[in-house]
Amino acid sequence: MDHGCSRGAGLARNWLTDTGQLRGRDHRRPRSADLSARRATRHAGAADLPRRRDGIRQWRVDVAGRTIAGGALVSLADKVLDRVDDLRDELLDTLTHAIRLRSVNPTYPDQDYDDLVGGESDVARLLAGVYRQGGAETELFGEVTGRDNVVGVLRGSGGGRSLIFNGHLDVVPANDSDEWTHDPFSGFHDETHVWGRGSVDMKSGLVAQAFATKALRESGVQLRGDLILQGVVGEENFEHHLGTSAVLARGYTADGAIIAEPTGARRPLTVMPATPGVLVMRITVSGRSGHASARSLMRAQAATAPDAEPVAVSAIDAALSIHAALCRLEVQWEQTRTDPLFERGQFTIGLDVIDGGARSGRNVAFIPDETVLDYAVFYPPAARLAEIQAEILETVAAVVTADPWLRREPPRVEWPMHYPGGRTDMCDPFCQTVIAAREEAAAGSTFSGRPEVQPFPTATDLTWFTAAGIPAVGMGPGALAMAHAVDERCAIDEILCATKAYALAAMRWCGVQ
Repeated sequence: MDHGCSRGAGLARNWLTDTGQLRGRDHRRPRSADLSARRATRHAGAADLPRRRDGIRQWRVDVAGRTIAGGALVSLADKVLDRVDDLRDELLDTLTHAIRLRSVNPTYPDQDYDDLVGGESDVARLLAGVYRQGGAETELFGEVTGRDNVVGVLRGSGGGRSLIFNGHLDVVPANDSDEWTHDPFSGFHDETHVWGRGSVDMKSGLVAQAFATKALRESGVQLRGDLILQGVVGEENFEHHLGTSAVLARGYTADGAIIAEPTGARRPLTVMPATPGVLVMRITVSGRSGHASARSLMRAQAATAPDAEPVAVSAIDAALSIHAALCRLEVQWEQTRTDPLFERGQFTIGLDVIDGGARSGRNVAFIPDETVLDYAVFYPPAARLAEIQAEILETVAAVVTADPWLRREPPRVEWPMHYPGGRTDMCDPFCQTVIAAREEAAAGSTFSGRPEVQPFPTATDLTWFTAAGIPAVGMGPGALAMAHAVDERCAIDEILCATKAYALAAMRWCGVQ
């Protein structure tokens, strides 16, 4: 999707490309040996220009009648990008170690809490070591024993904007491990991919953020603004109160945030500045049990004497009448529930779990006396929760009004979980900064070109940043389709490109001394 913003929006995007230094760069290999000589030629005779808004003194030189501009920031950026290449093997070793640490969310359904608790803390300690290598002060803390968040703060010199790198430590289970090509917790990697549970969602992004910070320090970069790294627990089971929200409440806030969720959609490393609201809805419908052979009597009575005392009522039939009405509302939403970033039809009312006939032992000899419908509702980030709930309840109420049994035994509607939507305007200077950094990091690679801007299709912790007034975007290595999948794997080239994009974003946003 075209971001629709002027290329001049936010920080000037061409502080690298105007020099031509990164054009044709392959981020998988070191720069050619003669680049230093070419750079020295360009710098010869450079003239001072006025200071840019980020405080970096620029130079200008004419070559073959063409003016080429750049500055101290350009040479530092080149050093950082080269340093990321140099750190490739160390980064992959750390990522392999992180995947081997089984940080399955202990509260995930059907898991043994006591067996799994502590895994997130193990990954937190591993990351803390890398954060410290990058010059950050670190803190580990948890709202629950054995489930530690990790924060690293790289102090800026002052006068710059602050930035958060955020990602979650927990992963989903790999219950289908027999179907995997490699052990899901081996961290196996070949020349092209890293395999394993969490390789995409989202340990590659977490490790890339950590190594971006390490590359900055080892390249001699002194940021003006603070860089805050956050590795949080609980995201996979919607426990933001233990993770991201707890970290923000502890005072680790900033002027912008990049969440390293995997954002590979149509193209890798898509910039995602929005997430929909996600609402879980449960509808419990009561019926009246009877022998399965009474169904013909039940139907005849409904047709001839609908207000009489029923012989039996199928809770599944009653529930499906409600579901049919919600399906019609979902179709209406294609026109009535829209957002500029989202495609039409992306806001849905999906029936994902049906539990019918449980009280009668799930026996086909009985007409079911209870049915439970569980829905995942996705709605526009700008919509109010109360408005969405009211529209759904009105739809259910219309079915109830028309049905004698449901008027007598109204269904129960509950909302077990809610994640509000969130968005950062795609023309916001922060969003434009990340777009430009990602473009420059990918120059000359298979990911080159202007990155796509799309919404994340489901809930992420972006919500809690925007709710706190912090502009935030998602951008991270890995294909969305690989998250939670058998044979989950992440392309190494994407991981390295993401690492470079994070480093460049920090330099652009925080400023450089």
